[in-house]
Amino acid sequence: MQNITTISIDLAKTVFQVALFNKYGILKSNNKMSQAKMVQFIALHPEALICMEACGTAHYWGRHFQQRGHKVLLVPAHIAAKYRTGNKNDANDALAIYESIKRPNTYFVQVKSLDQQDLASLLKLRQGYVKQRTQTANRARGLGLEYGVKIPQGIAKIRKHLPCFLEDAENELTTSSRFILKNIADTPFKENIADTPFNGTKQKPQLCLFNQQQNQLRLLWQPQENSKSV
Repeated sequence: MQNITTISIDLAKTVFQVALFNKYGILKSNNKMSQAKMVQFIALHPEALICMEACGTAHYWGRHFQQRGHKVLLVPAHIAAKYRTGNKNDANDALAIYESIKRPNTYFVQVKSLDQQDLASLLKLRQGYVKQRTQTANRARGLGLEYGVKIPQGIAKIRKHLPCFLEDAENELTTSSRFILKNIADTPFKENIADTPFNGTKQKPQLCLFNQQQNQLRLLWQPQENSKSV
């Protein structure tokens, strides 16, 4: 690291903060740049060491720079934050990222390949459906309790018993509350739960395909197989 140029980048959507250090670790510049200008600037420093915070778009830029011969280090955000001095701003964040890579105990995040990025995106989508499903189930059960109706816990039980509670004229559900619960049962509840159950989501076949293609993904997929419904 002492024999090459180091570039520390505070990533953003449109304007990037780019700090340049020479091989002696001396700060030469720390400026805001557009995406196009940043790419042009880094092209002027071949085989540079580029350090970034492991945040949104970091893996894209990591692949981009690696393909052009640069070495990339991604620093976890909570580690980079420890070395920030002064107020939190883009310039200080870029300096903090550089300071963090010099520490011997700093660990780095591996840049995801496209296959790994695909898998992470699919898992995130799946987790989003699971979270949405849980929120919907809890919303239905919580609303029922406000009217003395104890909807059983568990996705299958909710789907089975909720229509019965709606048809029961003896409970304290009002016209408005029945309308709300029926709306949950008829539209988002079915879309979020029935159409994407934990053991048969539309995402699972794609995840299984990844699993068959890459042995190292089996450890990531196995916990999902054993997960329980809400």
